[in-house]
Amino acid sequence: MTSTKHNSTMKLGLLCCGIGLVIAAGIPSIDAAPPGLHVKRAKAISFTNGYYILQDGGSYRWDFQYYGNVYSGTNYAYSGGMYCQINGSNFTAPGQSGWTNKAGDEIEMGPISRNGLSISRRIKVYKDRPMARWLEIFENPGNTPVTLSIAMYTCTNYTISQTVTSSGGAAFGEKDIGFRVRTQGGNSPPTLHIVTSKRAKIRPTVQIQSNQIYVRYSLTVPAHKTAILCHFESQNRDTNAHDKLMKKFPSYQLLKDLPGSVRSLIVNMNAGGGIGGVDLDRSETSDAVMLKSGDPIFGVIKNNTFKIQTLLGQLDLPAERIVGMAGGRSRNVRFVLLDGQVVSGQIADPVLQLDLDGGGVLRIPFDKISQWSYRVTASKPNEEKFGGAYIVLRTGDRLRFDPKALEIKLLTRHGLVALEAEQLYELTMDNPGNAVHRAVFLNGSRLGGFVEPETLKLKLDLGKTVTVSRDMIAQMRFAEEELPDSTLTRVVLTNGDELFGALTAGKFKLTTDYGQIEIDPSRVQTMKFRPEDLGRTIVGMWKGSILKGRLGKSQLGFAVTPKTVLNIYAGQFVSINCPLPLPPKAARDEVEKLVAQLGAESYEDRQKATKTLVEMGKNILPILKDHLKTGDPEVRQRIEDVMEQLGSGVSPNQPNQPIMPHMMRFGCKG
Repeated sequence: MTSTKHNSTMKLGLLCCGIGLVIAAGIPSIDAAPPGLHVKRAKAISFTNGYYILQDGGSYRWDFQYYGNVYSGTNYAYSGGMYCQINGSNFTAPGQSGWTNKAGDEIEMGPISRNGLSISRRIKVYKDRPMARWLEIFENPGNTPVTLSIAMYTCTNYTISQTVTSSGGAAFGEKDIGFRVRTQGGNSPPTLHIVTSKRAKIRPTVQIQSNQIYVRYSLTVPAHKTAILCHFESQNRDTNAHDKLMKKFPSYQLLKDLPGSVRSLIVNMNAGGGIGGVDLDRSETSDAVMLKSGDPIFGVIKNNTFKIQTLLGQLDLPAERIVGMAGGRSRNVRFVLLDGQVVSGQIADPVLQLDLDGGGVLRIPFDKISQWSYRVTASKPNEEKFGGAYIVLRTGDRLRFDPKALEIKLLTRHGLVALEAEQLYELTMDNPGNAVHRAVFLNGSRLGGFVEPETLKLKLDLGKTVTVSRDMIAQMRFAEEELPDSTLTRVVLTNGDELFGALTAGKFKLTTDYGQIEIDPSRVQTMKFRPEDLGRTIVGMWKGSILKGRLGKSQLGFAVTPKTVLNIYAGQFVSINCPLPLPPKAARDEVEKLVAQLGAESYEDRQKATKTLVEMGKNILPILKDHLKTGDPEVRQRIEDVMEQLGSGVSPNQPNQPIMPHMMRFGCKG
């Protein structure tokens, strides 16, 4: 990649290089629900008289009840399929009703409220193939992340006699995306279950027993975010077709009806969703050009390079680095690169050269093109892996940079604090309802303030060093995902900030009605404050004592990270919650010791370790998950048993599934 000569350090303001960048004058709010998230209402439907029936492209029956489940399917393939259990309780459509889209191939139910989330079920039955799709939509309007145990529960009418996974095995494993099952007796068709994909953000566990199928997740929905679980089901008597489908499942093709901004919210499948926030309608067979008139043209793009005048000056983008281009007004465009970068500006080339499949080359002016893209291949996939830190500008540019070279601080109401890039998940500058910026840490902390300095010096992956005005920035992303740690102390502040870390104060004095005492923070379980009465607090001790009084200190120190330490005034606290009677490191050390004891020779020692882990409570679940890959099968099984007892899911030996009347009739034991 080359560019015309210019200063290697530039200042990017709202007007850059004289280019009127109107194609993306602003990006949607990061917290805003994307258009197309829900089915557009065309007709109301009711389930009070039984079920609502749709037929797929293979003439298989899908009869839906108000749980969003399949009643029996074709020839009793199911005896209640695809229930969505949320913390052990089934989703149930409000008023036993829902609605369908105009085409009549998709229905939606909800929302219901559960654990502060708004939850909906969206189901599509494909008219061109034997297939149905479920989307479980979890919207979190709150200020704190919410973790749920989700189980997709299916009961077949007859006992399952054969299971074949996508890798050819008999049990679902780490390399599988799905499985098919065949049942004994009757004339019911085999069913296919696609539950994840390679490189998905989260993967389920699968349990198949008798005539029951459980697909389980531990799902965390961040504050002000939306997460979607996606599942595909197929009834088909041709098991060879199921096996072939599992080998190369066309998830992108089956999800193309959803906007990229919606596909990007699917966490259990790598569903595309656009690269760098640009949704390109790509083909798996040819390079594709979409004209502004709406006409598609397919062929092979012959341009070797593309000249574009950008914020960085003129760039010559080689074809091998490009996924495609989205057009805007006049000659303004956005190029999407293989590494997820988006570069916007004015195209300098006159035409796109397209070699038609039938022969001949078209020369199409760029101002006539809505978008174009290369076909999906192994070298140009339709998915994006997190490739490192990037910045999103208000122009729509998405540029990778070196976070190690960044010096940044946040001016908070607790003072100016240093931020460490390696401890951050993201910085957001567009926050609805207020003007502050917000730092989101890897451990889940959210801290409001203003980014300092007003201009940031960034070393870009494109080979330039630039100075960017903070007013030009919409978002800075540092990591692929948050890594919340439930062993950390949680603090809630009056401005809505939520912090995870550790109290740094030594012993502090509390003046009660019965005298003044010194309190060791390590012995505190909870502290609740009264903002209208500064310094007044109720302290709950791990031994069970409840102490009421006034703090002797006006401030308490709190470390979000070792280098980000805040001195917080007492009147700014709402609550402090210490999840374990041990500091995080001590808790981890204790769990490590007990997990090792799970493999002890003595049965009594193993049982004692199991009991002690359960008594430590559910806050040790994140630590236990780190040990699930242990090579000792018995230790792994005991860890899973402890996690089940702590509420991470439904015990395999005690499914605890509510029995539905029709299940009893068709022999499902629930």
